[in-house]
Amino acid sequence: MSDVRHHLSPRDRLELLCWLTCGCLGAYYLNEDWPDAAFHVQAAHKWLDYRSREADWLSIARLSATALEIAQRHAKFVEADWARDAVEEILDTNELDPQARLVRQVLADCQNALADKRLAD
Repeated sequence: MSDVRHHLSPRDRLELLCWLTCGCLGAYYLNEDWPDAAFHVQAAHKWLDYRSREADWLSIARLSATALEIAQRHAKFVEADWARDAVEEILDTNELDPQARLVRQVLADCQNALADKRLAD
């Protein structure tokens, strides 16, 4: 196994943003409160380490702030059974199911957010 880490590709940024957003929703579902910065850093590094990627702190901060904004727009989702099931699956498996309705809806918002050039780098 190689210790080489790669910089984030555009697809990696999208997946990381979606991961962080769903993580925010999961934390909100469990705690009825939005996660703090330490949660975002830990979640980002977990994703990065698992995929042998690296990102600078500013990229992580920007993606985390955007993830929180997107999650807050979707907060009502955690009231729906279908969304709670998706959140629970993410919490159990640490993976995003690209076929899950929640992930598809969050992913669309993440794609739109990344279309903004300020988040693309």
